[in-house]
Amino acid sequence: MTEPTNPQPTNPQPSSDPTKEQFAAFRAMYDYFNHALFADALHPVLLNFSRAANTLGFFAPERWKRGETTTHEISLNPSYLAERDARETASTLVHEMVHCWQQEYGRPSRRGYHNEEWATQMEAVGLMPSDTRAVGGKRTGYRVSHYILEGGPFAAAFDAMTLSLPWLCGEPVADAKVKKPRLASKVKYSCPSCDANAWGKPGLHLTCADCDEAMPAGDATDGTTTNPEQAELRWAA
Repeated sequence: MTEPTNPQPTNPQPSSDPTKEQFAAFRAMYDYFNHALFADALHPVLLNFSRAANTLGFFAPERWKRGETTTHEISLNPSYLAERDARETASTLVHEMVHCWQQEYGRPSRRGYHNEEWATQMEAVGLMPSDTRAVGGKRTGYRVSHYILEGGPFAAAFDAMTLSLPWLCGEPVADAKVKKPRLASKVKYSCPSCDANAWGKPGLHLTCADCDEAMPAGDATDGTTTNPEQAELRWAA
C-alpha cells in the first residue's frame, strides 16, 4: 500500500506567526501612543481590523463583553494599510484613541457625532479635526476626519517611534468605483445634548431652543447625501 503524501503548497508560506506578529505590533503601537499622548490614561481595549465601508477606522464603545465586563473596540480598515503611509495609519489609530479618551473621561454626544470636547482633545494630541481632511474644514459634525499638525505632539511621537505593522493588506481599493449619490430631499437634524430631532431640507441652520445648541444634519440613510461634493470624504476617521 502506498503511503499518503502531504501536498506541497503552491506559494511559499511565512516561517513566522503572522497573527501574533501583527497584533503584537498593533498592541505595542496603542501602548506607545497611550504613553506618549495620553499619559497612560487609556485602559486596554480590543484591537481589531475591520473592512467597514467608507471607513479608515472606528471606535465602538463597550462593543465586547465577557460575563459582566465590557470593553471598547478600536478597529483599523486593513484594505488601506498598503495604500496609506505608516504615519497616516498611525494618526487614524490616535484619532480613535481620542474617542476612547472621551468615552472614559469626557462627555460624548450622540453616536457618531464629533463634538467640541473631542475636537479640543484632538488638537491637544496634535491632530486638527476637519471634515475635508484639509485646512478650513469643519471641526465638529457627524463625518469629521483630521490632518496632522506638523511639529505637534503626534508628529513628534511618530518620528520617535520605532514600531510598525509588519503585515500590509494588498487589496486594491484605489480603483474602486464610487456611485455619486443624489441630493437628499429631507434630512434629520439632531441636538447633540438632548437628542431632540427635527426634519427639513438640506442646508438649514437649526438651533435647539431648550439647550441653545446647534442641531447639525445627520447622514441620509436612503443612499442620498446632504452634500454630494463631499461624497468621497465620508470617512469615520
